[in-house]
Amino acid sequence: MMRFLDDQFAPVTFSMGFVEASFSQYSQAFVSWWEKLSIDFETTPFEEDLRSALLRLQPLQSPQNRYLLVETKSPWTALFSNGLRTADVSSPVGHLCQVLNCRGLEVTCIPDRSHLEDKKDALRIYGAVGFTLLGPQPTDSLNRVRSIWAMNDGGHWKFISEGIVQPYEHVERYTSRKISERFTPEMLESYCEALGIKLYNEGFYGPKGLLVNQLTKFPQTSPRVSINEARAHLYLSQGSG
Repeated sequence: MMRFLDDQFAPVTFSMGFVEASFSQYSQAFVSWWEKLSIDFETTPFEEDLRSALLRLQPLQSPQNRYLLVETKSPWTALFSNGLRTADVSSPVGHLCQVLNCRGLEVTCIPDRSHLEDKKDALRIYGAVGFTLLGPQPTDSLNRVRSIWAMNDGGHWKFISEGIVQPYEHVERYTSRKISERFTPEMLESYCEALGIKLYNEGFYGPKGLLVNQLTKFPQTSPRVSINEARAHLYLSQGSG
């Protein structure tokens, strides 16, 4: 399985979002949105490489309370969060692409860790590869234009294909006998490339970034851990394809 930065920053990089707007436009829209929601937060602008930027999301926790906005060498701005098991970027991508009248994208690439029954301390995460393209206008499903998923749904793999088929899709793969092969990390990379997003290319990201830290206290349902501590419970070196 292809991995974002070789999963050195997992689980932060398991899921991420993109909005087709400049870094300054998206940052301003994000801050304005949270101000209107009366969310107590602070922001930290910076310029540094992607690896250093991702470390700013620590500690990881559930529910998540930090978002990282990163410019890219394209018309898109990338978005990460500090969720412990996986990031949830649906609201800041789906809502703000409507506000900015542009496209949004949510991508997921998670190695299946559901088989770690013998590891009592393991973060058992179900594998998934997902691509959800959103638009500025409402559709039959919120503002989703196209959604494609191959995922382990609690022990059984299933494939989902909804919305308008895009011209860059490899639709012939969607009938593969093995469900996990109907939508692969390589296909995800190809679809992103067609949109001008070099998903797995480290040099595509940065250097400008903005950390948005929510200060409002929520009951925590998980410990607060570093990225390295979270990775230690994923056992990624053991059959993580």
